[in-house]
Amino acid sequence: MGITGGFTGFVTGLIGGAFLGLVVGGTFLGGFNIHESTGLEGYELAAYVGAGIGAIVLAAVGVKIGKRAADRKQQER
Repeated sequence: MGITGGFTGFVTGLIGGAFLGLVVGGTFLGGFNIHESTGLEGYELAAYVGAGIGAIVLAAVGVKIGKRAADRKQQER
Protein backbone atom coordinates (compact mmCIF):
# COMPACT_ATOMS: atom_id res chain seq x y z
CA MET A 1 0.00 0.00 0.00
CA GLY A 2 2.85 2.39 0.76
CA ILE A 3 4.46 1.85 -2.63
CA THR A 4 1.17 2.29 -4.45
CA GLY A 5 0.40 5.45 -2.48
CA GLY A 6 3.87 6.80 -3.15
CA PHE A 7 3.62 6.17 -6.87
CA THR A 8 0.15 7.71 -7.06
CA GLY A 9 1.35 10.74 -5.09
CA PHE A 10 4.41 11.05 -7.32
CA VAL A 11 2.38 11.09 -10.53
CA THR A 12 -0.23 13.45 -9.08
CA GLY A 13 2.47 15.78 -7.78
CA LEU A 14 4.29 15.73 -11.09
CA ILE A 15 1.20 16.76 -13.05
CA GLY A 16 -0.20 19.18 -10.45
CA GLY A 17 3.17 20.79 -9.78
CA ALA A 18 3.85 21.29 -13.47
CA PHE A 19 0.43 22.85 -13.94
CA LEU A 20 0.88 25.22 -11.02
CA GLY A 21 4.38 26.03 -12.26
CA LEU A 22 3.01 26.93 -15.68
CA VAL A 23 0.37 29.16 -14.14
CA VAL A 24 2.81 30.90 -11.80
CA GLY A 25 5.55 31.10 -14.42
CA GLY A 26 3.27 32.42 -17.10
CA THR A 27 1.76 34.98 -14.78
CA PHE A 28 4.69 36.29 -12.79
CA LEU A 29 7.87 35.36 -14.67
CA GLY A 30 6.79 36.36 -18.18
CA GLY A 31 8.20 39.87 -17.95
CA PHE A 32 11.71 38.91 -16.83
CA ASN A 33 14.49 38.11 -19.29
CA ILE A 34 15.28 34.73 -17.75
CA HIS A 35 15.75 33.24 -21.22
CA GLU A 36 18.96 35.17 -21.78
CA SER A 37 20.72 33.80 -18.70
CA THR A 38 19.30 30.26 -18.42
CA GLY A 39 18.18 29.33 -21.92
CA LEU A 40 14.68 28.58 -20.61
CA GLU A 41 11.61 30.76 -20.55
CA GLY A 42 10.20 31.66 -17.13
CA TYR A 43 7.14 29.45 -17.49
CA GLU A 44 9.28 26.45 -18.52
CA LEU A 45 11.61 26.87 -15.58
CA ALA A 46 8.69 27.27 -13.16
CA ALA A 47 7.00 24.16 -14.61
CA TYR A 48 10.13 22.03 -14.11
CA VAL A 49 10.70 23.28 -10.58
CA GLY A 50 7.01 22.91 -9.69
CA ALA A 51 6.91 19.38 -11.09
CA GLY A 52 9.97 18.36 -9.09
CA ILE A 53 8.76 19.84 -5.82
CA GLY A 54 5.22 18.52 -6.30
CA ALA A 55 6.44 15.02 -7.10
CA ILE A 56 8.71 14.85 -4.05
CA VAL A 57 6.20 16.27 -1.59
CA LEU A 58 3.16 14.33 -2.79
CA ALA A 59 5.13 11.08 -3.03
CA ALA A 60 5.88 11.38 0.67
CA VAL A 61 2.25 12.24 1.42
CA GLY A 62 1.09 9.29 -0.70
CA VAL A 63 3.31 6.87 1.23
CA LYS A 64 1.90 8.20 4.50
CA ILE A 65 -1.68 7.81 3.30
CA GLY A 66 -0.96 4.32 1.97
CA LYS A 67 0.54 3.23 5.29
CA ARG A 68 -2.46 4.57 7.18
CA ALA A 69 -4.82 2.68 4.88
CA ALA A 70 -2.81 -0.52 5.34
CA ASP A 71 -2.85 -0.12 9.13
CA ARG A 72 -6.64 0.38 9.13
CA LYS A 73 -7.10 -2.66 6.94
CA GLN A 74 -4.91 -4.74 9.25
CA GLN A 75 -6.80 -3.58 12.35
CA GLU A 76 -10.11 -4.64 10.77
CA ARG A 77 -8.89 -8.22 10.45
